[in-house]
Amino acid sequence: MCLNNFVFKRKKQTSYWSKIRKKAPKVPDITCPDIDSILNRLEKLVGRDLTKAQYKIIERKMEKLRSSNEALRESGVYWHDTCKDTVRDLLGKKKMR
Repeated sequence: MCLNNFVFKRKKQTSYWSKIRKKAPKVPDITCPDIDSILNRLEKLVGRDLTKAQYKIIERKMEKLRSSNEALRESGVYWHDTCKDTVRDLLGKKKMR
């Protein structure tokens, strides 16, 4: 009987966590290679002129980084709020928002 309660409780916790994760925003890809690429391009351009094509390449990568950082911020806010609400649920406290 004790083992059955443990399995049921474990299954309930797993499904609760799965439900939370389904709603989570996608975490963006690692941006370090893009940052390194941009820094390398800029380093090669030190003391030289920047062409329009080179500028466009850098601009595209920077905009991709902006989007990734925005998605990461949204993900962080989601997980922070979700964890806070979950802890409140587990402790039986009322929501403060």
